[in-house]
Amino acid sequence: MSDSTYLLKFSRARLSGRQISELVGLCRGLIADGKIVQSEAESLHAWLIGQEEISCPLVETTRMQVGRMLEDGVLNVDESTKLMWLVRGLIDNHVKMEVPLNRDGVATNKLDDYQISALLGLCRGLIADGKVDQDEADTLHVWLMAHEGTIDNPVMAAFQEELKPFIEGRVEGLDSSVQLLQLLNGLVGGETEVGECLRATTLWLDDPPPEVVFEDRKFCLTGKFCYGTRARCEDEVRTRQGTCQPSPTKSTDYLVIGSYAEGAWIQSAYGRKIEKAVAMRAGGFPIRIISEEHWLASMG
Repeated sequence: MSDSTYLLKFSRARLSGRQISELVGLCRGLIADGKIVQSEAESLHAWLIGQEEISCPLVETTRMQVGRMLEDGVLNVDESTKLMWLVRGLIDNHVKMEVPLNRDGVATNKLDDYQISALLGLCRGLIADGKVDQDEADTLHVWLMAHEGTIDNPVMAAFQEELKPFIEGRVEGLDSSVQLLQLLNGLVGGETEVGECLRATTLWLDDPPPEVVFEDRKFCLTGKFCYGTRARCEDEVRTRQGTCQPSPTKSTDYLVIGSYAEGAWIQSAYGRKIEKAVAMRAGGFPIRIISEEHWLASMG
């Protein structure tokens, strides 16, 4: 087998493993409150449809099963029960799977990539019905406790810091669940419709948004932009006497996050750029992280 053929097969297998990790996490989130409602079934189906580019038998089979249940647009009581059994079966059959891949006994991928995928899936499942109740918050807390120390990633470390007040009960009042919902929405980019690209994460944007100066400033763009192709967006920066960089550096002034993300966003170049920018900002470098919307508004 040639090196290029092996790398292609390895890349597909790795993406498939991350898919399964995210799917299992998503299923955990969906059943955290003990039931599956229409909006949650639709959320699961939308996620499954969004994974069509990566060939994975488990995902393909689940997609067909859930699709048949939603053919008439209504999830009845019997279908809800069947879906609950399907989801529980997915969790039971795959929760103990050994996801890190090995070649000649040597680990070829970090464990944290798979755990992050599972966490993203879990959060998607928890917000699928538009609210986060105590059982769902407890499920998230238990998962984080069980996986403490397995995720070595500055972006996720920042997320866990944001989560601490909720876990420690320092957020009080009726709006605490609303705030938690907003936090989880920020992490995963919120809910998407069938066929829609995943929305970009908003959790690490500068708040309030900073003034954006183009002249003599350095920009790095990541994600998919509503405005147009990456080349078109970079041309707009150069037209205003700014410069563009392929990846954030210590001299970068702005990281601009496009409105849409890639499927496995946190493990892709898209997520790595955010990870690097978050780490640099935490280290005292003056990089600002802004949305495509704010970037567009600043162009005048």
